[in-house]
Amino acid sequence: MPFYPMGGIPVAKPRINYEASIRMLVHDVRVTRANLAAQMARLDRIEFDLVSLLQACAPFEVKGCVSGPVSVAHNLAVWRRSDGSVEVSIDGGAKFSLGPRLADVFLFLASGGKDTSGKDPLVAWRSREDILRFLQDGSSRSFRRSYVNNMVHLLKEALRKAGYDRSLIQTHRGKGIRLAFKSGSQDLSAVLSSRA
Repeated sequence: MPFYPMGGIPVAKPRINYEASIRMLVHDVRVTRANLAAQMARLDRIEFDLVSLLQACAPFEVKGCVSGPVSVAHNLAVWRRSDGSVEVSIDGGAKFSLGPRLADVFLFLASGGKDTSGKDPLVAWRSREDILRFLQDGSSRSFRRSYVNNMVHLLKEALRKAGYDRSLIQTHRGKGIRLAFKSGSQDLSAVLSSRA
C-alpha cells in the first residue's frame, strides 16, 4: 500500500531491516566501549608516568620541574553498612561513600600483601586478572577486563570529589593496580571478609 506524505504524491514506504540495524548498533556499542577502555588505560599510563617523573625529579633542583610529596595513605577508617557499601576516611580526612562493588575493589586493593624485599613500603600491586577473579568470586556474573578500568576510574573520581589526590590509586601497565597505602599500617582482612 503506498504511503502518502503531506504533498499527496504516493511514495513507497521505506523498508527497514530491523535485525541488521540492531546488529549494527550492537557492534557500534562494542567498538565504542573498547575504544573508551583503551583511552582510559592510556590516561592511567600517562598519569602514572607523570607521577613517576615527579618522583624522579624530587631529589634534584630541576628548573621547571615542580616536585612534591607523593600521596600515601597511612590510615584508613572504614565503616561497612548493611547494604555492602562503605564510608571511608583516609588519614582522618573527609568521609566519602562507595557503593558495594566499588567498596569491595577499594578494600581488595588496600589489603594487598607486603613487599618481602622491603624495598617498597606500599601494599602489593593487584593484577587486573586478580581483581576480575575477586569480583567473580561468589558472583554469577562474568566481567570484562575493561570493567576493571571503569572501576579504577570511578575510584579515582570518588577520591577527587572527596578532596583526595587521585594518584592514591596507582596504575601500572605491567604490574596492575594498587592503593598507595603504607603496608602494615592496618589489617583490613576483617572488613574485606564481611563483604555482602
